[in-house]
Amino acid sequence: MTDFTAPGPTERLPTLVRTARGYRVHDPALITGTRYVIDDEGDLVYTRLPAGSMSASVFLGAAAVALTLSHDDWGRMLLLFLCAVLVGCGIAIAVLSLIHVATDPVRSYRNRFGHAEFSVDVTDRASVDWQLCARAERLAASRSWQSGRVDPARTLGGLLWAAVGEGQDEAGQALLALAEPATGPDLTAV
Repeated sequence: MTDFTAPGPTERLPTLVRTARGYRVHDPALITGTRYVIDDEGDLVYTRLPAGSMSASVFLGAAAVALTLSHDDWGRMLLLFLCAVLVGCGIAIAVLSLIHVATDPVRSYRNRFGHAEFSVDVTDRASVDWQLCARAERLAASRSWQSGRVDPARTLGGLLWAAVGEGQDEAGQALLALAEPATGPDLTAV
């Protein structure tokens, strides 16, 4: 029996993205303390206000405006609905833009660290960085990591960034030790 499962969208390391050419590793400090997540494509997504709820609000608001102001005239109702949808979309875009300006994690990252290099692409399959990314991906997909038996403090993302993004050899060794299965009679590392 194996402890490895294929990583799904919710069963992966949040700062490691598998791309068509390799891996993209993000600094965990980019999203720490924010309401953003990194999706499967490597894009930052604001999770506090989903786009579906904003779209539903626009259409429900437009329907309410059309129904209350049309006075039983179908042509006028359709025209009011379309105008209200356009105005609602404009308001939604303005609100989302203000939210993004106020909570932009990239700007915050740049202010904290003095640069905007928050991700690294790993494309060389023969490199040590690729091997570290592959091990981290396998570990994050394991039931042991997902349940918190392995790496309960969730240091894997930080170790991967330190090893791949910052080139710290000690972090690479710590990641390899974390990814190695425990062996021998004393299995306290599990």
